[in-house]
Amino acid sequence: MKQAKIIRRMGYIRDQEGIMNRYLREKANWDKHLQNTREFIRSSFRDPALKSVAVLGSGWLLDVPLEALCRRFSQVYLVDIHHPVQIRKKTASMSGVELIEADLSGGAMKQLWELVRNKKKPEGNELLDQMRLHPPLEQLRPDALISVNLLNQLDIILCDFLSKNDYFQQLESNMLRSVLQKFHLQWITATPGCLISDVEEISKDKKGNSSSKSLLYTTLPEGNRRDSWTWEFDTRGTYLSNSLTTMVVKAVEWA
Repeated sequence: MKQAKIIRRMGYIRDQEGIMNRYLREKANWDKHLQNTREFIRSSFRDPALKSVAVLGSGWLLDVPLEALCRRFSQVYLVDIHHPVQIRKKTASMSGVELIEADLSGGAMKQLWELVRNKKKPEGNELLDQMRLHPPLEQLRPDALISVNLLNQLDIILCDFLSKNDYFQQLESNMLRSVLQKFHLQWITATPGCLISDVEEISKDKKGNSSSKSLLYTTLPEGNRRDSWTWEFDTRGTYLSNSLTTMVVKAVEWA
């Protein structure tokens, strides 16, 4: 099956559309987070020898300072599993900007799709032992990489897909999340770059009861520059029923 059909059936398009719909509902609460993200990226990459950059998880470009990147780099690659039509139109006439559609999970998406399609259910750690992940963008090899609000998103749709098809218990899902996040960090930190990611989800219900969960299943690199902030992700109780959801965000740059 072609990748376009796989990503649609696994829910990537629906998820991407959901991000924009939530942004339109929560714009006033999202804008500070998006501004912080763009500013961290603008302040990165002081080395003039870096001539090309790939933005991983570019999506709707809400958190990407595209014009600033075009001034800084001679070539900007916008990389995602799917590019919305609006983004294709916006960037069509922009010199030095190229859209790349790629599976940033390193091939996990297709392997898990085939597993479910063939109705195979490996026992224990067999699936993780058999999984083979490969660095994306080997044909491009950009000078710098930006992982923009992507790290903790890599596993969500895949784990949801497996769960809906009656695969994996919680422990196994967490192991898969760890494998995917560690792979992503190992890949991107071999090249100068920066990363912005949600690392903790905090929810508060109408009675004032709070709970939190970590969204990290590995350790972020130390880097040479760091920042952090909070993000009022959902104030209307549509993400977690009748709860206010706040994300803790961390940003790291490394040479």
